[in-house]
Amino acid sequence: MNKPRKSNESIVDNVGLAIALTLIFTVFAPVSETSAKLLGGTLPATQISFVRFAFHFVLIGLYIAVVIPHGDWRPRPLWPLLLRGALTTLGTICIYAGLAVLPMVDAVAIFFIQPLILTALSALVLGDHVSWFRWGAVCAGMIGALLIIGPNFNSIGWGALFPALAALLHGTSGMMVRRWSGLAPLPLFQIYTAMVGIAITTIILTGGWFMATPELTPIIPSLWEFTLLSLIGLVSMASTMTLTQALRLAPPSIISPLLYIHIVWSSIIGYIIFDYIPSFRTVTGATLVISAGLFVWWHETRHNKIQTSVAK
Repeated sequence: MNKPRKSNESIVDNVGLAIALTLIFTVFAPVSETSAKLLGGTLPATQISFVRFAFHFVLIGLYIAVVIPHGDWRPRPLWPLLLRGALTTLGTICIYAGLAVLPMVDAVAIFFIQPLILTALSALVLGDHVSWFRWGAVCAGMIGALLIIGPNFNSIGWGALFPALAALLHGTSGMMVRRWSGLAPLPLFQIYTAMVGIAITTIILTGGWFMATPELTPIIPSLWEFTLLSLIGLVSMASTMTLTQALRLAPPSIISPLLYIHIVWSSIIGYIIFDYIPSFRTVTGATLVISAGLFVWWHETRHNKIQTSVAK
């Protein structure tokens, strides 16, 4: 049953819309990651992150300036939005760093321990009820992800730590979105993340430039690189906002299994762009991922229809 949560802004659970937004996210996100993968060998991950957040700040800032009253620009308390921004920024840098050193499918698959983290946090911190069905769907999706990675984890190397750390940071960030979902309108969630992201990446890039550290020193992009950076900024804004709104409208334990569909799209794009041919294990894992997501969709849709009929 849809239940409003006590907060500054009235937010009502809407599972159907949240699922639709999550599926939109799984289509947009791989496009941004593919662009980052193409740039990973030439531009620092922190610079890619800086441009991404700069795009978000300008575009979302214009919307806020026109649509949202000035008195609502600073929600209280403000610290959850700032902390969430810091977690998201560091997680973004880590996932771009992982994409630079790993095959895209491997990096994305490792990153998708995030749904397990998000589901566990929603149960332990938020007190959400996580049924055995949802835990089973999340675990099935995780098994599918492990099949895609393959049995020889050592072949991936220490670079696997980047997407793993990104999963922990983004999982914690997602939990905070759910906990403070009614604190402010969606654009304010994103603008504060962009502001914190610009501040953190500027500090890192400035330090890298002074210390002459190649991995942290900004580089003037070519026209092609700037085009890819622009694509990352636009597409990542769309994907981030859809997922953030989905987490505001439904418990993370419902959203989590559907996120595994992201891996499937990454596999397809990896084949088209990078000539990576999926193995039998990858196909098997992808099938398991899709099945888990569809079963969650069917179960939650059916459950909400029954609840609505009972309420009437």
